[in-house]
Amino acid sequence: MNNINLDQHTTASTNLLHPNTMTYPHEDNEDDLDDPLVLLGSLQTRAQRLLNELTAYRALLKAQNKQQSVEMRIFKRGVESEVKSVAKITQRFGVLGDEDLADSAEEDNTESPQLHALRSSNLPFYEAVWVVAKSRNGITALGKRVYWDLNDSCTTNVGLDETRSNRPAAALDKAKKKKSVLVDIVADNGMEWVKVSTMTEKRLLFEMAKEGWEAYGDFGDTSDTDNSEDIPSKQTSKLELVRVAEDLRAASKRVRVRFRRPHVHFVLPNIREGVIPDVDDFVGDLRKTGATVECGIPLPAPAPAAAGEPLNFDQLMPATATVSPTETINIDCTILLALISDISHFPRNRLSAARDVESGTFHTAISRQIDSEELVPLLPTQIYPLLTGRRLECTSHAAQRMREIVQCMGTTSERKRADIILGEGAYSEQPEAVLREALRELSIHALPETIRFPIKLVEFDVEELIPVPSTDNQQTLPQSYRFPSSIASRVASTLRLSPINASVFLYGWAKDIVTLTSNRAIANGMLKTINDLLDQDEQQAPGGVWEGDNFIGPQMFVCETARSLVGKAKGKAEE
Repeated sequence: MNNINLDQHTTASTNLLHPNTMTYPHEDNEDDLDDPLVLLGSLQTRAQRLLNELTAYRALLKAQNKQQSVEMRIFKRGVESEVKSVAKITQRFGVLGDEDLADSAEEDNTESPQLHALRSSNLPFYEAVWVVAKSRNGITALGKRVYWDLNDSCTTNVGLDETRSNRPAAALDKAKKKKSVLVDIVADNGMEWVKVSTMTEKRLLFEMAKEGWEAYGDFGDTSDTDNSEDIPSKQTSKLELVRVAEDLRAASKRVRVRFRRPHVHFVLPNIREGVIPDVDDFVGDLRKTGATVECGIPLPAPAPAAAGEPLNFDQLMPATATVSPTETINIDCTILLALISDISHFPRNRLSAARDVESGTFHTAISRQIDSEELVPLLPTQIYPLLTGRRLECTSHAAQRMREIVQCMGTTSERKRADIILGEGAYSEQPEAVLREALRELSIHALPETIRFPIKLVEFDVEELIPVPSTDNQQTLPQSYRFPSSIASRVASTLRLSPINASVFLYGWAKDIVTLTSNRAIANGMLKTINDLLDQDEQQAPGGVWEGDNFIGPQMFVCETARSLVGKAKGKAEE
């Protein structure tokens, strides 16, 4: 697709960022900005302000170690291109001089090339995207190109097109079967795709006349039942933005975020509803693709922060975790071990049990964990904040596995902590306050007063969960309590989950509570397998009716690091 641009004059950044969108400068202010110097000064100030804010935003991402979590290279390059374009025009103004510019414009009674270039700037578009982005939460991308294979309805490849003309014919043929679309803003930690257009009503009506309104209307009437998003686009009378909406719909069907498809949202600040019927029909066609459309809401003009006032980008930060803690936390065996390990509670000089007798050094895996603990203590930074004030549970399988490991290699202090957190042995039937104080005596870290030990043991029979409940039983339950036992059974079978992993992860899933684990391999394997199974079921849905958007998946919080028992013998494999 090519840009629709009647002026035939755009800056280089248009093609860089928006080969599939209509982007126009604000036209409503043209009559008020006939003076090139006034317009130039405005663009200079605004371009630098936008670049400064983006720089501050990137600095905050880096400070929070989240720079890899937000994709913004394409957007930043576009803004930088606009800044350079304004700088070049400034140089031309300096050569011509103010009087020459004014005389030229008056004599020809036409728009000077410099004024035309300024009016054709795409800076208003980038400003609009940035303003909309600042109103969102959990930004993960500014300018993200999504690719999909037209022959594959279940996969998404994200990145720049790597097709080269010197590739084999088969590779080039395959590349031709791919499509792509650009998402201006990815928000809500991936769940919302936002497309922004600064197109005005005047420009929209002109485009309708150019394409032929009757033909466009005919195509628009069928856009909600058209299943042609998987075939290459043909020259039709659909407006460019409607075709973009259809591409976004097609692309979103290849992506899952937290088991659901991203939602597409359009922001059209210069388009009003309920004023011009043809414009309303156009907006209706956008909505027929399944997107929501926000019209006629003026975007606030960019304003500099007060002197010395820091910019607040906190709400834009992507979430570290994609799940929120529930009232009850299901604790995996890996976290039980972290709660009792000497590595989590003692400094290095008090860890002696695991030293090699001959070399006086720790096992390599233990050494890495000690180094990690010294940099970022696991309990006070990751685990305690999640456990505070919540009911704590673990399956009997998880507790039994922890006991076996403790009996095999636990130190005296680690065995005591195991009894404390489970309320067993000498700490059986003890109140919470006594258990907390006992744990404090065996740790250098403060223990929050609201952590509720002992952890409750629950008996959970996986075999009773896996059989698919009858349809009648499912219909009597609220949607929020419907456990997808069929998919759970297939996940367990596909991954060949061990009894302990099946117990831990299926229990948390069935109870719709967060499972806290450091077993990244199982957690990631479950997520991938579930998404694959959902894609398969969606393709096979009878009559195309699919209720997967109501799917309830497991909630898993994965700690970045694990802790072993310090008494682990050198060379012995870790669980």
